[in-house]
Amino acid sequence: MDSNKAEISRLEALPQDLLGEIVAKIGAKFAEDYHNCILSCKELGASANDERVLKTLNLAPLVKKPLSCRKHLLIMKKCLANNNPDAHYIKGIIWYFNLDHCDVGLHHIGIAANGCQKEAIYMYAMLLLCRRRTEEGKTYMSQLEWAKDTTMAETCWKQIKTSLNGIRVARKRCYMISLRNMKPPDVCHPRDLDNTCEKCFFYKQMFKFIFMV
Repeated sequence: MDSNKAEISRLEALPQDLLGEIVAKIGAKFAEDYHNCILSCKELGASANDERVLKTLNLAPLVKKPLSCRKHLLIMKKCLANNNPDAHYIKGIIWYFNLDHCDVGLHHIGIAANGCQKEAIYMYAMLLLCRRRTEEGKTYMSQLEWAKDTTMAETCWKQIKTSLNGIRVARKRCYMISLRNMKPPDVCHPRDLDNTCEKCFFYKQMFKFIFMV
């Protein structure tokens, strides 16, 4: 017997609940592997709608290009119905920035942040800070442990800039007021965005977000 067929036969013999768990673990890591997996045999394909799969499915390609989700409305709908953090983050970006329905967008980005989606945590923190919900914003940003090392926060920002490429980010008046209120002392060199301390970190992150730098 062909070795690939033998492997599939062994998979077919497993309980559907276990197959769902297997597909969920694969889907949580790589979207392409998930796609290949559910096409490999009908038993694995039957797990495509398993709530464990849809809740944790990695939607990285759509996170990178949120507007492309228009071509994948069915999977987005299913993932949203199962509270998938990536799906909420994508929907939040579209509603907040592209459709300018800020309250709806912020709501979905908040769900994603509470689901521990790191880019959503950064984005939610920035939006809260810019909307003068300062302490809430600082609390969310602390989840990225920036005080110990800013690497995670900086990585999130780079990924967010990619996601927002081609999407108009409005420079709202409340953002500018919030930024002005957060301005650090001159000794922090406010225009030096590459070096931060606890006095200027939030100001410089807000500056980068507002001016997309």
